[in-house]
Amino acid sequence: MALPTPPAFAADALAPNQSAALQRALRYIDEHLSQPLRVTELAEVACVSRFHLVRLFRTGTGASPLRYVRRRRIERARQLLPDSTGSMSHLAQHLGFFDQSHFVRSFRAETGCSPGQYLAGDAALRLPAERACGRQPSPPSTTPGV
Repeated sequence: MALPTPPAFAADALAPNQSAALQRALRYIDEHLSQPLRVTELAEVACVSRFHLVRLFRTGTGASPLRYVRRRRIERARQLLPDSTGSMSHLAQHLGFFDQSHFVRSFRAETGCSPGQYLAGDAALRLPAERACGRQPSPPSTTPGV
Protein backbone atom coordinates (compact mmCIF):
# COMPACT_ATOMS: atom_id res chain seq x y z
CA MET A 1 0.00 0.00 0.00
CA ALA A 2 1.42 3.36 -0.98
CA LEU A 3 1.81 5.94 1.73
CA PRO A 4 0.43 9.41 1.18
CA THR A 5 2.88 12.10 0.23
CA PRO A 6 4.20 14.24 3.08
CA PRO A 7 2.10 17.32 3.77
CA ALA A 8 3.25 20.63 2.40
CA PHE A 9 5.51 22.69 4.59
CA ALA A 10 6.78 26.27 4.68
CA ALA A 11 9.40 25.80 1.99
CA ASP A 12 9.63 29.53 1.40
CA ALA A 13 10.98 29.97 4.95
CA LEU A 14 13.96 27.71 4.18
CA ALA A 15 16.94 27.97 1.87
CA PRO A 16 16.94 25.40 -0.98
CA ASN A 17 19.54 23.16 0.69
CA GLN A 18 17.62 23.31 3.99
CA SER A 19 14.38 22.52 2.20
CA ALA A 20 16.02 19.50 0.54
CA ALA A 21 17.32 18.25 3.90
CA LEU A 22 13.87 18.58 5.44
CA GLN A 23 12.30 16.81 2.46
CA ARG A 24 14.70 13.88 2.90
CA ALA A 25 13.69 13.57 6.55
CA LEU A 26 9.97 13.85 5.75
CA ARG A 27 10.21 11.18 3.07
CA TYR A 28 12.12 8.89 5.43
CA ILE A 29 9.47 9.37 8.13
CA ASP A 30 6.67 8.39 5.76
CA GLU A 31 8.59 5.36 4.52
CA HIS A 32 9.39 4.17 8.08
CA LEU A 33 6.31 5.33 9.96
CA SER A 34 5.71 1.94 11.56
CA GLN A 35 9.24 1.74 12.98
CA PRO A 36 10.70 3.52 16.01
CA LEU A 37 12.29 6.77 14.82
CA ARG A 38 14.96 8.79 16.60
CA VAL A 39 16.04 12.36 15.96
CA THR A 40 19.65 11.24 15.45
CA GLU A 41 18.51 8.77 12.78
CA LEU A 42 16.47 11.47 11.00
CA ALA A 43 19.43 13.87 11.18
CA GLU A 44 21.68 11.28 9.51
CA VAL A 45 19.16 10.83 6.70
CA ALA A 46 18.86 14.59 6.24
CA CYS A 47 22.67 15.01 6.40
CA VAL A 48 22.50 17.64 9.15
CA SER A 49 23.19 17.73 12.88
CA ARG A 50 20.32 16.80 15.16
CA PHE A 51 20.21 20.36 16.49
CA HIS A 52 19.95 21.77 12.98
CA LEU A 53 17.27 19.20 12.13
CA VAL A 54 15.14 20.37 15.07
CA ARG A 55 15.45 23.97 13.84
CA LEU A 56 14.54 22.90 10.29
CA PHE A 57 11.47 21.05 11.53
CA ARG A 58 10.28 23.91 13.70
CA THR A 59 10.70 26.37 10.82
CA GLY A 60 9.39 24.12 8.08
CA THR A 61 6.57 22.22 9.81
CA GLY A 62 5.89 24.20 12.98
CA ALA A 63 6.62 21.14 15.13
CA SER A 64 9.54 19.23 16.58
CA PRO A 65 10.60 16.11 14.65
CA LEU A 66 9.00 13.71 17.13
CA ARG A 67 5.80 15.76 17.34
CA TYR A 68 5.65 15.68 13.54
CA VAL A 69 6.12 11.88 13.58
CA ARG A 70 3.28 11.53 16.09
CA ARG A 71 1.01 13.70 13.94
CA ARG A 72 1.75 11.63 10.84
CA ARG A 73 1.06 8.42 12.74
CA ILE A 74 -2.27 9.78 13.96
CA GLU A 75 -3.15 10.94 10.43
CA ARG A 76 -2.41 7.43 9.22
CA ALA A 77 -4.47 5.96 12.07
CA ARG A 78 -7.43 8.12 11.06
CA GLN A 79 -7.15 6.70 7.55
CA LEU A 80 -6.88 3.10 8.74
CA LEU A 81 -9.38 3.06 11.62
CA PRO A 82 -12.63 2.95 9.62
CA ASP A 83 -11.51 -0.11 7.62
CA SER A 84 -9.48 -1.81 10.35
CA THR A 85 -10.54 -5.34 11.19
CA GLY A 86 -7.72 -6.03 13.66
CA SER A 87 -7.45 -5.15 17.30
CA MET A 88 -6.51 -1.70 18.54
CA SER A 89 -3.23 -3.08 19.90
CA HIS A 90 -2.37 -4.53 16.47
CA LEU A 91 -3.08 -1.17 14.83
CA ALA A 92 -0.98 0.58 17.48
CA GLN A 93 1.94 -1.75 16.82
CA HIS A 94 1.54 -1.36 13.04
CA LEU A 95 1.75 2.44 13.43
CA GLY A 96 4.91 2.35 15.54
CA PHE A 97 3.44 3.06 18.97
CA PHE A 98 4.85 1.28 22.02
CA ASP A 99 1.49 -0.23 22.95
CA GLN A 100 -2.25 0.37 22.77
CA SER A 101 -2.21 2.74 25.73
CA HIS A 102 0.46 4.92 24.10
CA PHE A 103 -1.56 4.98 20.89
CA VAL A 104 -4.81 5.97 22.61
CA ARG A 105 -3.09 8.73 24.65
CA SER A 106 -1.40 10.09 21.53
CA PHE A 107 -4.60 9.92 19.49
CA ARG A 108 -6.51 11.78 22.18
CA ALA A 109 -3.77 14.41 22.50
CA GLU A 110 -3.85 15.11 18.75
CA THR A 111 -7.58 14.86 18.04
CA GLY A 112 -9.34 15.52 21.33
CA CYS A 113 -11.05 12.12 21.41
CA SER A 114 -10.19 8.45 21.70
CA PRO A 115 -10.00 6.17 18.65
CA GLY A 116 -13.22 4.49 19.81
CA GLN A 117 -15.03 7.82 19.99
CA TYR A 118 -13.65 8.73 16.59
CA LEU A 119 -15.03 5.51 15.12
CA ALA A 120 -18.37 5.86 16.84
CA GLY A 121 -18.68 9.38 15.47
CA ASP A 122 -20.12 10.61 18.73
CA ALA A 123 -17.08 12.72 19.55
CA ALA A 124 -18.51 15.51 17.43
CA LEU A 125 -21.48 15.65 19.78
CA ARG A 126 -19.42 16.15 22.94
CA LEU A 127 -16.51 18.28 21.78
CA PRO A 128 -16.20 21.86 20.57
CA ALA A 129 -16.26 21.98 16.76
CA GLU A 130 -12.56 22.82 16.50
CA ARG A 131 -11.60 19.66 18.42
CA ALA A 132 -14.19 17.24 17.08
CA CYS A 133 -11.69 14.80 15.63
CA GLY A 134 -11.56 16.57 12.29
CA ARG A 135 -15.20 15.87 11.56
CA GLN A 136 -17.30 18.67 10.16
CA PRO A 137 -19.73 20.18 12.69
CA SER A 138 -23.40 19.95 11.73
CA PRO A 139 -24.93 23.18 10.45
CA PRO A 140 -26.79 25.25 13.03
CA SER A 141 -30.53 24.77 13.28
CA THR A 142 -32.60 27.23 11.27
CA THR A 143 -35.72 26.60 13.36
CA PRO A 144 -36.51 29.66 15.56
CA GLY A 145 -36.20 29.04 19.28
CA VAL A 146 -34.06 25.91 18.90
